[in-house]
Amino acid sequence: MAEGVRLAQADPLDRWAIGDLAVEAIPPGRTRAEKSAAQRRLELFSGETGLSLGLLKDCYRTSQAWPPGARLLGISHSKHSTVANRPDRVSALLDEEMAGGLPNKLRTKVERAEELLRDPQVRAAVIDRSKTRSRRVAAAARAVEDEELVKARTYQRIQEADAKAQLAAPEILSRLAERAIRGNVALAKMVTELLDLKSVIHQVPPQYHDRTAENLTQVSRAAERALNALRPATRSPQPRDVVVISTDDQPGAEHR
Repeated sequence: MAEGVRLAQADPLDRWAIGDLAVEAIPPGRTRAEKSAAQRRLELFSGETGLSLGLLKDCYRTSQAWPPGARLLGISHSKHSTVANRPDRVSALLDEEMAGGLPNKLRTKVERAEELLRDPQVRAAVIDRSKTRSRRVAAAARAVEDEELVKARTYQRIQEADAKAQLAAPEILSRLAERAIRGNVALAKMVTELLDLKSVIHQVPPQYHDRTAENLTQVSRAAERALNALRPATRSPQPRDVVVISTDDQPGAEHR
């Protein structure tokens, strides 16, 4: 009884210890008479220890349903208590813990889905449908990529044909013009190659990842520099550019 008084005065209360002590002191009855006698003894135990009867009954019932060794670690006493009277309390407690934080409406839908998936035919149909949908989504993505690739290859062929015609023309006298024509053909081919690479980029072996990334970075930088040189009016000022800002009242005045 002294142990019961000590547990009643503890802060916070150790509900498992209270329940275990009560079960040890008052073995659960099997017959109706024995159960009634156990309830009366619980009332006496409550009065002698100072534990509230409601708390004592809850701890007694929970410890009886979840004896030491059957309790799930990391899950609170209150959650054990909630499902203590259920015959499927172990699975119910695990389901409750897994669904923790879900809104009630969503939890109901999840439980309904789990119930349906217990049927082997439903489960097989869902898996098959999911696989089919995944294949279709992947096929649609490939179709978009293929369309881009077809357009790029068509543009490349047009560029090659146009370049061939221009290079054969008598007015092509400048070596720089010839280089520009051949460069445009090379750029069109590069676009095609990049789109082709994008379609299989996820299949590139790991040992080539860094090299591929570095090459793509260099291509991007070279393209940006060429574009800035081609269209200087659209590029932002570079560190070597001198920008003179006048603070004089007279327009056009400069400060050195």
